[in-house]
Amino acid sequence: MTETRAAVMPERLRDQVYRLIRDDLRAGVFEPGQRVVEGDLAGRYRVSRTPVREALMKLAQDGLVIESQDRRYSVRADTEETCAELHQVRRLLDPLLARQAALAGSIPQKRALARLQAKQRAAHVAGPMEDFVSANARFREQVRMMCGNSFLAKCCAFADDGSQWERRNAFARPDYRALEVEFDERLTAAIVNSEADRAEAIMRDYVDRIRAAH
Repeated sequence: MTETRAAVMPERLRDQVYRLIRDDLRAGVFEPGQRVVEGDLAGRYRVSRTPVREALMKLAQDGLVIESQDRRYSVRADTEETCAELHQVRRLLDPLLARQAALAGSIPQKRALARLQAKQRAAHVAGPMEDFVSANARFREQVRMMCGNSFLAKCCAFADDGSQWERRNAFARPDYRALEVEFDERLTAAIVNSEADRAEAIMRDYVDRIRAAH
């Protein structure tokens, strides 16, 4: 019998461009409310306009950019109402995410999480905010990878993307970064020790503290 193999499809260019734009949005390359132009993005990523247009349509569907009636796109600018809604969603999702990471995370994943937390603390001590923002994003991504539930991870990633600018503004304050490090250290210890109830409680307490601060 001849063995058949499924064809491995290369990643679509649209998806590559989508990821590049999303990463730049996370890195704060574009300002809230800033218009993003197909031609400019095509030049930035050295591609044609077609994959940029397709990527922007998908980003609009995911709520990361806003599409106007004339098919122009701009970076979403959060309001007090949308920030409050995101906090409400994160209070529901993030504690469950922490719980699942403690239950489903493997030993190598937990070791990696501890290393990422150490790098986040080092970035906080060193001072540059951009380094801390990047370290925090990698820490959050690792927690999502450990949860063992792809749908939960995707929902949490969407909420994280939606609160990027708010978090960047908050991280400009050293006291806020110190608070983040404190809670993430406690969260890491709970996840590493497989203490699901404690991890869930720490994350819920963290979200409540952040909501109160805003």
